[in-house]
Order: sequence, then C-alpha cells, then structure tokens
Amino acid sequence: MKHILVILLFSKLIACNNSSETNRYSGKSRSFDSVKIVIPGKDTSIQDKETGCYMKIVGQDTAILRLEQNGKEYSGKMIYDNYEKDGSRGFVKGIEEAGVLKLWYDFDSEGRHSVSQVYFKKYNDKLLRGVGDMDTKTDTAFFISGINYSDREAFVKVDCGLISWKLKF
Repeated sequence: MKHILVILLFSKLIACNNSSETNRYSGKSRSFDSVKIVIPGKDTSIQDKETGCYMKIVGQDTAILRLEQNGKEYSGKMIYDNYEKDGSRGFVKGIEEAGVLKLWYDFDSEGRHSVSQVYFKKYNDKLLRGVGDMDTKTDTAFFISGINYSDREAFVKVDCGLISWKLKF
C-alpha cells in the first residue's frame, strides 16, 4: 500500500511540473509561460484613466478636450465653442507632474494663431482647469503665479463617441 501511495504522489509531482499542455483541437503543445490572458472587450495595453474625452458646459458655452496619454506625456485636441463670441480650436501637448497636466494649447481664434499654457489637476473622473495670473509674449500666454483649481472649472469625462463630430478639424 505504501508503494502505491509513493507512486501516486510521485506521478502527481511529475504531472504538476510539466510546463506544457496538449491542445485538444490541434494536438500541439504550448507552454503556460507564453499564454497571454485577454479579457474580451478590454484593451490589453496599459492606459491611465486620463486618456479620453472631457467636456465643460457653462451656460451656452462648451469646452471639449480629448486627451491621448503615452506615459507621462499627453497630446490631443481642445475646442472652446462659445455662444455669441469667438471660440477657439487647436491642439494640446504636454506632460504630467505631481498630478497636474501641464499642457500647451496651440490654437486659432478670431483669425489669429496663439499658444497658451493650460493646467489641469486630476480629480476623480474630472480635470480641474487651473486659473491664475498670466503674462503674454508675442503670441504665447503663460502662467506667472497663483494657479487655483476649482470645481467650477471642472471638465467631466464623457464618451468620446458622443462628441467625436465636434473634434474633426
């Protein structure tokens, strides 16, 4: 009886240490080390939650931001669609530092080309736009002090499919 238990235990150990499994359908074996688990409907690349679309509506004015993230670098498009006054549309590019997206907004408005710093602080599924003292040199505006973030300046995450038509330019 002891010999049978030892043989069964030894057989079990050999079976557990075998690193390949025979595929029932093709008869080929594959290593478990090379198996990649894919969850249907789930992107397998690593993405932080800031990638996507954001929108802010105040009265009849709308601002839309679409971000693509690559590590700590960001790029995308931004639009200000203002009621009864000129809006702007252009591209954003920048980095993340200490939970703040520090972007440059390269845009056209009123027939002029301009560049402006825009900061967003991450807060749940929102991006709070920074507001502060700015200075301008030639066509570029940049922060000089006193950046504040408030929920009144919040861009809320939205489904990009609902607003993609606005981002075509």
